[in-house]
Amino acid sequence: MKQTHHVNQRMNQRGITKAMIDFTLDYGVVKGDRWVINRKEVDKTIKQLEATLRTARKLRDKGGVVVVAENESVITAYNYNSRRNAY
Repeated sequence: MKQTHHVNQRMNQRGITKAMIDFTLDYGVVKGDRWVINRKEVDKTIKQLEATLRTARKLRDKGGVVVVAENESVITAYNYNSRRNAY
């Protein structure tokens, strides 16, 4: 999203970073023309992201997974074996 001169001034005055703006746009609640994120929503988002990170670490430890799908249907899934599968 394009940033105006006004928002850049306000960000500097209020100690708000571009990363904070992006986080709010990604995870905030839309209320009309505003995206809002409060402490409670941030805590909830942190828990969700931690769960996603745990899943990613499990996938890394496993070496990966292959999912085969067609027409919005998952057909099968199996462990990735880099020696067997040339991707």
